[in-house]
Formats: sequence, C-alpha cells, structure tokens
Amino acid sequence: MLFKNLFYILSIFVLTSSALSRRIDPVKMSCTIVNNDGSVTFYWKNPIIPTDFKQFVFYQSNNGIVFNKLDSSNIALTNNYTHQTLQGNISQQFYYVEIISQSGESSISDTIGTIYFQLDNNSPDFDKADLYWTKVADIPPEGSNGWYQIYWDYPDGNWNFIDSSQNDSYSRDLVVCFDSINFKIELENSFCNSTSNIRGDLFKDVGYPQTVDFDSVSIQDSKTVLGWAQSQSADVVGYILYRYEQSTWLAFDTVAGISTTFYTDTLFNPCEQNYEYAIAAIDSCGNRSEGSFLQPQRPILFYDIGYNVCNKQDTLIWEQYENPDPELGNYIVWRSDNGGAFVPIATVQPQPAPNPPVGINAGQMWFIDSDIVPGTVYRYFIQAAFGGKSSSSCIKEMSSYSYKVPDYIYFANADVLADNQIELNIDVDTTVFSCLWEIFRSGIPGSSGSLVYSLSKEDLSSFPLNYFDAEADPLSTSYDYYAIVNDSCGFETYTSNILSTMYLQGSKPDEQTNRLNWSPLEGWETEVEKYYIFRVSGTDDGSAPIDSVDALTYNYDDIIDAAQASDGKFTYWIEALQKPGGYYDYEALSKSNRIDLFFESDIFFPNAFKPSSATNKEFKPVFNFFSGSDYLLQVYNRWGQLIFLSEQADKGWDGLYKGKKQKSGVFIYRLSYKNVYGISVERKGSFMLVD
Repeated sequence: MLFKNLFYILSIFVLTSSALSRRIDPVKMSCTIVNNDGSVTFYWKNPIIPTDFKQFVFYQSNNGIVFNKLDSSNIALTNNYTHQTLQGNISQQFYYVEIISQSGESSISDTIGTIYFQLDNNSPDFDKADLYWTKVADIPPEGSNGWYQIYWDYPDGNWNFIDSSQNDSYSRDLVVCFDSINFKIELENSFCNSTSNIRGDLFKDVGYPQTVDFDSVSIQDSKTVLGWAQSQSADVVGYILYRYEQSTWLAFDTVAGISTTFYTDTLFNPCEQNYEYAIAAIDSCGNRSEGSFLQPQRPILFYDIGYNVCNKQDTLIWEQYENPDPELGNYIVWRSDNGGAFVPIATVQPQPAPNPPVGINAGQMWFIDSDIVPGTVYRYFIQAAFGGKSSSSCIKEMSSYSYKVPDYIYFANADVLADNQIELNIDVDTTVFSCLWEIFRSGIPGSSGSLVYSLSKEDLSSFPLNYFDAEADPLSTSYDYYAIVNDSCGFETYTSNILSTMYLQGSKPDEQTNRLNWSPLEGWETEVEKYYIFRVSGTDDGSAPIDSVDALTYNYDDIIDAAQASDGKFTYWIEALQKPGGYYDYEALSKSNRIDLFFESDIFFPNAFKPSSATNKEFKPVFNFFSGSDYLLQVYNRWGQLIFLSEQADKGWDGLYKGKKQKSGVFIYRLSYKNVYGISVERKGSFMLVD
C-alpha cells in the first residue's frame, strides 16, 4: 500500500505542475471472481474515457503492499481482465487499474481484493463447517451492501444459497450422513458479484443417538405391547425392536417416527411364550443407539390357574417382571367375578416368599386365593407397579366347581370259586369325577381287617366293580369283606355293608352219612331265601343242586351208598340265594368253599387162588375202589419168609418167587393202609395156593 500511495502522490505532483494538465477520473473497481482454475477475473466501471485515451495498466499484489505491473490494454471499452494464475485458489490477490491518456495524464483506482475462502471441518464428529474468508475491501465497492452470501452445492449438486453475513466468518452445523460438500462466498454488486474460490470437504454424521429409555412391556388382549420414552436425539427417525430368540438378539421390526413410542407384537402369544425385548434408536443416517440389551424387558408370564376343588382355592403362579426401572414396588392381583369389573384383591411383595408350596419353583411368584365360591367364573391378571409405570400380564380364566361326592357303595356278593379264589362284586357310584375304592378282608370276626385291593375311578373297567381275591384261604375259615369309598379329595365318604362268606365243613357220623355244616351268609341287603346243596360224585356232575334248605338251616345230612361213588369221593358246596328286592335290587348267588367226603369200600380176600386159572391169576384184595393211602400188601410162606410185597392196590401176587413157581400150600398175607380220613387199617389172614 505504501508503494501505491507514493505513486499516487507523485502522479498528482506531475499533473498539478503542468499548466496544460487535466484530471482523468479513475475507474471504479466492482468485483473480483476467482475462477475454478485459480485465475482471477476482475471487473471495473469506466469513467468518461478521454479522447486521448492511451491504455489501461493492471497491477497485482500477493499481499496488498507490493504491487507489480501485470498487464495493459489499449482498448478503451475494456472493463475486465483475467489474471492467468493459480494463486486465486490458495491466497488472496489484490488488484487496481491505472488509466493513462496520450498526454501522460493518468488516474489510479482503489485497490480491490479477491474473496479468499477457507473451510475448517475439524470437529470430532465431522458434522460442523467453519467458514473463513477475506473481504474484497475494508469499504465495500460501490453498488455493494456489505453482506457476504454463502452458497453450497448440497443437496442436489447445484449451488444453493444458505445464509449471509457481514462478517468474515460463518459456522454451520450439518446434518449430513456421508457426503462431500463444496462452499463458496459471494458479495453482491449492482454491476457484478465478487465470487470466492471454492472449498469443499467430506462431512459425515458419526454421532449416535442417545440410548432409548425402554419404559415397559405389558400385555393387552393376549398381545405384547412395548412402550418407551421418545428419544432426546433430534435426528432420530425411528426405532429398531429386538426379541431374544434361539440364544441371540433378533431385530424383528422397525417403527418410523421419533414420536412413535408404542408397538404391539402380534407374532407370539405372550400367554404361552415369554420373550425378552430390547430397543435401539436409529437416526436419518442409519446410526443406531446402543441397544438396551443389558437391561432387556420381559413381560409377566402368568401360568394357568391351579384350582384346588377340595380346599376351594385358586393358586396363581407367575414369573418375575424383568428389569423394571425404577425398581419394582409390588405386584397387584386383580380379579373379576362372573364378568364383572376387575378389582384388586391382593398386593404381593416382589421378593418370593420362602418355602413355596409344592409345584412352585424357587424364584416364582405366587398367590393363593382362598375366597372361592363354586360355580363362579373367575378372571385374573397380575400387574407389576414400579414408580409411575406398570406392566400387566395376560388374563387367565377359571370356572370353579364342586366335586361330586359318591352317593353310595354296596358290597353285592362274595362268591367262592372252584379254584378257591373269592370273586367280589361291589356296586359303586360311577357318576363321580374321581374317587378311590378300597376293599378290606378280615378272617377274625369283629376285626377291622386289612386292605386287599384299591381301585381308582380312572381304572374302573367293569360294573359292578369286580375283583378276584386269590390270597384268601376259604378252605380254612369264613371271611368278612367290606369296602370304603374315598372321594376325589381323599375324604372317606361311605363304608359298605359287611358281607360274610360261607364256610362249609363236613363229617361222617356213620358209614352211610355225609354231614354238612356251614356258616350262614350275612350282609346282603335282603335276606337269604334258601341254601342249595350241590354234590359231585359218581352219579352227580354238580350241574344242579341235589337239595335245598331254608334260610335258617345251616346243616344237611346226605345218605349215601357205594353205588353213588365210583371212586369213593363226594364233593360238596353250598350256594345261597338272595331274596329279590331292596334298593339295589340284586338277586345274588353266593357259593361256599368246596369239601370232599369219602365212602369206604368193603375189602374182601379170597381164601385160595390158582395162577394157571383164567379168572383168578393173582392174589390181592377185592374192593370197589380204594380211596386210602400208604397201601402195603405182604405175602409170607409158612416159614415166615417174605416172598412178595406190593404198594399198588391193583397189583397182586402171581405165585412166583424169584421167578419160580411155588408149590401148593398155605400162605400168610398182611395188608396195611390209611383210609381217606387218615386212620391206619391192618388186615391179616391166610390163603391156599393151588397148583
């Protein structure tokens, strides 16, 4: 500037010293334009050009102090010049124009500079542009208002005005995902606009949204409803929702809008499956906030209600609500009766009570509602309360009822079978939902007996209840049977009648009489009508009774003879017939145990035998049948020597001794055995062997 001023003073001195001198008006600098290649084009307004115009001389400086002649032009109408340089893009350039006449007169314009523009993008997040530039002059050129206009080529690649400033700096926060943006500065002028160099840089949004405050997870209409607080990051455009499945976090949906704060998951039924949820915010550039994976939310899993019909109680079990914020205050149990409004019935503290009832795992929450009225439809849900927030479970429903108590139990029959099993028949109430029948047996009159069999309603396969007692010994005693029915809650409801089996015994008061004695059958609802006597012998097959007696007679004498017994054995049993009628209307038949009585056959010995004869070849006893045991026949010669013995009743002596025929003579026999009643019998005598 000093050089320029000295030049200007010298020019004035020269002009004023000449009497013929005439002042030439200077040009007025208007604008400078930095071209893309760094060259600079500057414009000016010309004054009235003198008739003796000679030339324009252009001066340039890199610092505004030391100027050098740049070029000249002798075209009077010239109003711009382009400085071919690269410096316009890397520094400020200064220019002025001198106009010279043929007479040597000249005038010098004011100095004008280029707008040298610099851009700073050094913020940590690459999301702020700081712009700095030089002014064209301390006093704006004529026609300019001093407002520098700022342009960028964003977002469509065209130059767009964004703001203006009278200062030489400007800052702007950018919401740019990832883009290269160019800027330039212009100063308006009525003649032309000064334009800066172009500066650009890469801008990107590396700022992540704030973590979302996951408010709560609740259940409505069997669907999971997620709620959260609106993000505090202004550029959030939506939220990503996560569900924990198959041991990993899966993003299952995205919701749009920063103000969207609710979501309903319709894919899973939270009444049957329980999942953890997390959330993250996403901004317009796709940047995601930290997900709430370390503090996931899980709704209350409310299990099906357990109804205890015996105690008239509903047991409610649920899993803890996960990660409430703030801490969980308590659980509220809500109940609706028969479709009425829900009302709170209990408050449960969040710490599981020690020693939970059977069926409840450690850590599970539970509540027992003892205020149950059978025949009522109850609906429940559990609400977790924490701070001003809450989360509700599914609604579970239960219809209470009363169990049906068995109305009766009747011991219908106890029948001794041929194989000595005792077949038991019991009339039971099968209209109950569940119960347990127990059968007791006693071989000692008046005793409570012992349990021999139990059967549940679910196992009942026939009606009436039928059981075969193979452990009893009906050959040795009579038995008392009775049954007890326990209802589905295990309470003893009814005890049946006591039914006594018949115990049959027999004796032989004489050889022709079989005497029967039996204990009466007792316990039927109606009396015994009569007793039938059955017998199996050589002439009877037992298909029909041989006789009957009235209900008050418990003995019978059977007169027999040898013709009736092919093997000497008579088998007897008694069958009681029940009178018809009564509440249960049974006409039962009940048999006693079976006994055997025997007829002793007469035994005869021949006094002689001849082995060579056709009819009497052996010596042995003669009888119709032998029913005894321990049979032994011995034959001795007259010297007392044992020459034959037999342990089989059908085998006699053939007259040989050691394979040799014995001579005619007298021989001695001895027969010993036990009869059917275990009495020892012995017969001795002699006979003649005839040759």
